[in-house]
Amino acid sequence: MFYGWRVLAALCVVYFLSVGVVFWSFAVVLPAMILDLGWTRGAASVGHAILAVAFGGGAAVSAMFVTRFGARNTIAIGGVASASGSLAVYFTDSLLLFYAGIGVIGLGIALQSMVPGTQILTDWFVRRRAISMGLFLSMGGLGAFAATPAVAYLIEMSGDWRIAWLVTFACALGGSAVALLFVRNHPADVGSFADGIDPDAEKEPDQPRAPTGRQGVYRTGAEWRTGEAYRTFALWCIIAAAGLAGFGLAINASQSVIHLRDQGMDPVIAGSAVGIVGLFSTGGRLLAGATGDRYDPRYLLAGGLAVELTGIVLLNYAQTPAMVYAYATLFGVGNGATIVALPALVANYFGALSFAKIIGIVHLILTPFAATGSVIAGFFYDLTQSYQGVFLGYAVVAVIPVLLLLFIRPPRHASETATVDAMARAGAGTGIAADATPGD
Repeated sequence: MFYGWRVLAALCVVYFLSVGVVFWSFAVVLPAMILDLGWTRGAASVGHAILAVAFGGGAAVSAMFVTRFGARNTIAIGGVASASGSLAVYFTDSLLLFYAGIGVIGLGIALQSMVPGTQILTDWFVRRRAISMGLFLSMGGLGAFAATPAVAYLIEMSGDWRIAWLVTFACALGGSAVALLFVRNHPADVGSFADGIDPDAEKEPDQPRAPTGRQGVYRTGAEWRTGEAYRTFALWCIIAAAGLAGFGLAINASQSVIHLRDQGMDPVIAGSAVGIVGLFSTGGRLLAGATGDRYDPRYLLAGGLAVELTGIVLLNYAQTPAMVYAYATLFGVGNGATIVALPALVANYFGALSFAKIIGIVHLILTPFAATGSVIAGFFYDLTQSYQGVFLGYAVVAVIPVLLLLFIRPPRHASETATVDAMARAGAGTGIAADATPGD
């Protein structure tokens, strides 16, 4: 069996534990901490902002770790960091220690999840890149669906929110162990090739290399440098869309349960909404993965953001269980699709050579979106006793990148342009017209 599938399975377990359990448990445990410790919502929401800043900023740190220590070792180090932060929060009685512990957890999740995982998958898979990333990233939503009600039940039965942080401690270390045992950074580490296919066996001699793809899916034939990628308009459109998706996720993760309880929802229904978001986020990620190798992921990114903003509007008006479930379904599917579409689109447009650095800096740029989402929502409520301005204002602004993504074109590397010209000249010399470049 192709060893890449074992690597993918191991990475799925790691992502389930680090993001599905460690990250999403925060939404469930925060209301209990607020009630027990007497914190204001604004002050407590700063903790979510710190988590987002550490998670997003940690992506750039993670890229440096991947370059220096390798992706597998980066995942292992991240688990130790998350476990350490969980212990700090377990013992906290003050906001200062809470903020410090949450910051360490956010950095640990960054080191253990997106950047090293997608770098490994970019190296192991080319033809099945979107579906492999979809399966990998779907584990965050599946983990949320499984973990949030379980953690809520543990808190309810024990009457102590601190038990949640013991759970995250164990899960973080478990992810590190799985990575060290089963993950390998490159196919060459086990004598294999990307997709399990020897490129020399399929290589046609004397043929210029060009972008590849089918049915409109563009995959660059060049290896972009980080600076080259950041000089393209396409990447900044991608960042804008992903940033607003992250802003919406921060609002949802930090405020949705409290808002639904303000609306008169039963605590069980309000808490279950987080799990439903996670479940349908899994569906959105799997859908994006299944279709992202056939249809351009930029459409998935645009469509996912559009569905997500619709869910936020429904959250604003949710006063019945049916509306709660409709919001959770739409938001989950939309956000799940954007999570998969982002790395798949970056890998397709800019290749594997600088992928970790590019995606790491992307997440660093996205950090303010996620950080300000929870803080703005929390303090806006403290000032107005309502979330409506934040929810509806977000929906209006998010329409802009949706429209931009529908019209951008894949960036062209200088070497690709030269290759296409060479193919055209070769075709003219033989009387055969060169095929149009995929994505045109």
